[in-house]
Amino acid sequence: MIKTKKILNLSAIAVFIALTSCGGSSDADTNELNVVDTVESNAEEQMEQLFESPAVESVLPSPLQVASIFKKSGLSYNSDAPSDPNLAESYTTELKQMLNFGVYSADMAYCVLNDQANEGRKYLMTITDLAEKIGMETVFEHKDLMDRFDTHIDNKDSIEVLMIEIHERTETYMDENDTRFKEAIHFAGAWTEGMYLGVYDYEHNKDKEDVGSRVAEQMSILKNIINGLEDPRNDGMDIDWLLTEMKSIQDTFNGFSSVDKYYNNPDADVLVLTSKEYDELGTLIKNLRTKITAA
Repeated sequence: MIKTKKILNLSAIAVFIALTSCGGSSDADTNELNVVDTVESNAEEQMEQLFESPAVESVLPSPLQVASIFKKSGLSYNSDAPSDPNLAESYTTELKQMLNFGVYSADMAYCVLNDQANEGRKYLMTITDLAEKIGMETVFEHKDLMDRFDTHIDNKDSIEVLMIEIHERTETYMDENDTRFKEAIHFAGAWTEGMYLGVYDYEHNKDKEDVGSRVAEQMSILKNIINGLEDPRNDGMDIDWLLTEMKSIQDTFNGFSSVDKYYNNPDADVLVLTSKEYDELGTLIKNLRTKITAA
């Protein structure tokens, strides 16, 4: 039941990495992100084109791209919304560390996109520590990311490109170590946090209808996350509860009358849920987020 209208296909946004990334080796990138000057001028146009691209079933977007969707809807910054970075020390299992690596990556994006770079720096430090615990310390080992973050802390565009590079480095590490199948676990955390931040803003600003519609749009990539989590190589990670929660969210969303009407109306351009449906979906998202971030 795939319908490519104006409902956002976030999977396609992953291509945005290739369009805006620094690219190349970290040595070349130490020329301090001057690439921003050339790529940011048409970034918004490229993003808009990607929003209406056909489905790319096998790709997951970065936390920055997820957060940027809500930001385009006018999402407001609230310091109480992101997960507390001090909780990171309490995550002692590999699964919780991987999930919250994703959660804090989304929180970092949320802060940066809302001009809260100092708060974003705290989350960069947190995901750096978690990366070491889950065996991905080489992604951050040269400390150049933190140095460059500090150098460009007042330049949001440069920080955004830096975040894209962090995502790229993570993917490169996984490719080189044959652990790419674990990406879905990281992104399950990032997706849940991104959805939670959208739900939080919607509940505190219900006059912003577009934020609510973005919540619905992000459901378009949930199937890909579930497929990734079901990879047999993830056996032994104790993710049955996570799969159950995410499938419940998916089934609930697909069962909404507004969703059914949308897919059966060839003239419908935008999917908008009722207030009752938003509340039901929001409750499931908040419950999952609580389980992921609980010590």
